[in-house]
Amino acid sequence: MNGRIFISLGLTAAMVAAGLVAVPTSAGASEWDNIVLAARQGGKGSAHRGQPRNRQANRSQRRADAPPQGGYSRESTATGPRGNQRTRTEQGSWDKDRGTWQRSGQRTGTNGSSGSYEVQRQRTENGHERRATRTGPEGKTATRDTTVTRDREAGTRTRDSMTTLPDGRSATSSTVRQRTDDGFTKNTTRTGPNAQTMTKDMTVVRDADAGIRNRETVRTLPDGRTVGTSATTQRTDDGYARAVTHTGPDGQQVTRDTTGTYDREAGTFTRDTTQTLPDGRTATATVTTQRTEEGFSRSATRTSPNGQTATTETTGGFDREAGVYTRDSVTTLPDGRTASTNVLTEKTESGVSRSVTRTGPDGQEYTGVTNTDLDLPEAED
Repeated sequence: MNGRIFISLGLTAAMVAAGLVAVPTSAGASEWDNIVLAARQGGKGSAHRGQPRNRQANRSQRRADAPPQGGYSRESTATGPRGNQRTRTEQGSWDKDRGTWQRSGQRTGTNGSSGSYEVQRQRTENGHERRATRTGPEGKTATRDTTVTRDREAGTRTRDSMTTLPDGRSATSSTVRQRTDDGFTKNTTRTGPNAQTMTKDMTVVRDADAGIRNRETVRTLPDGRTVGTSATTQRTDDGYARAVTHTGPDGQQVTRDTTGTYDREAGTFTRDTTQTLPDGRTATATVTTQRTEEGFSRSATRTSPNGQTATTETTGGFDREAGVYTRDSVTTLPDGRTASTNVLTEKTESGVSRSVTRTGPDGQEYTGVTNTDLDLPEAED
């Protein structure tokens, strides 16, 4: 195992977006409140993990709460147990009035090789255009051009993209989402650089009165074989129940049954999952999250198809006055060895700092530090 396996150095997308975008917009709100809220909603330490989430609605709300203009800069460093390091620097800015958003950065690997990237997005009358460019260690460049078009009256959203590889070959992707009376359909066609094509067709049907959501997905591979997924989620009095069936190209099936139970008065959420493999063996997981005065605690027990069990204990805490969020977890493996993760997020004078320390079962330690500086307009009185 090396340093690049263990850690994602950037702040989660939700935390970055909120830290950079969700600045004070409502009476009584503070920048730190938004950062903490994003950490709770978007991080692995979320006390609401496992609940159904509307990612598109959350993303739209963060954009709506953004100030007219702003920017940020970020520096990240990951260090492995032998002292080998990876670094990343990034800068970004946005202008809501002009409808522009851009970011660029550079990554340097443990062997000294480096690469860069640049992403630009421009709002259009009925959607947006996006261009991404990535340059590898040897100077070879790949680009991706994406156009998104919406027709709100017809209830359609179309996304077309083309990726051009360093050797000049290209790959394309086209997705059309169509609103229906009781849900939506979504059809995607992807063609690779070798002209092989695969498709993905999805149908989602909702029954709000009955509290049921059905999702059927069929993927057609280049050789004509298909892979299917069927998922049904049922609202219950105290949570939800979900049944998922995956059917492989050879007809073998894997099922996963999940129940989620909320006790709002006690501040607990419990999720139980059973996965059944094609040979009939099962794997189970039980996760219980408890709200506490300063954050949350979580206990997870997972048992593999071979009967081996691992547990994870996690605690998360918020100190709004000090501007600090902490998350500590310990995983006990089937052989009794342990691995731990410690996360510290702090508000700084110019933004937010996040440090992560992971200690493996053999005592090897990996660390990551990310500092983000915000360039935001002052909040109006």
